Amino acid sequence: KKLNLYSLERRRERYLIINAWQQIEGLTENVLGLKARRLGRSRRIVSAKIPIGINGKRIKERDRTLIHNSTARKSERLFNVLPQSVRNITETTTETFKRHLDKWLSSIPDTPKIDGYGANVAAETNSIFHQTRYCIVR
Repeated sequence: KKLNLYSLERRRERYLIINAWQQIEGLTENVLGLKARRLGRSRRIVSAKIPIGINGKRIKERDRTLIHNSTARKSERLFNVLPQSVRNITETTTETFKRHLDKWLSSIPDTPKIDGYGANVAAETNSIFHQTRYCIVR
């Protein structure tokens, strides 16, 4: 906190958001196959539901969990939790997007639960996904 740095988890999640934005903007190769769609006035990353079965065979729960925790799905969840004003930024530089993202991130608590630190935080984890549910975001 004294150095004004993000926690390791926040840095990883910030990277995933920036990378997802670059892929849907066409600034980097879309290796994750992310697809953005406008839903009303808001842009979101959408993906197919995780199937229960393929070709009549049921997919094991462990494999469904692997899909759910894949980089593409994490990127999708993190990007979609951003406020509309950040998600809808298009046709600009990565630095501009980062500035807007960092301004918004400054309003999200970054309190990793390590050795009792952050133990009084209501959120389930320090993830942006969980923290945004328990704070008023600008």
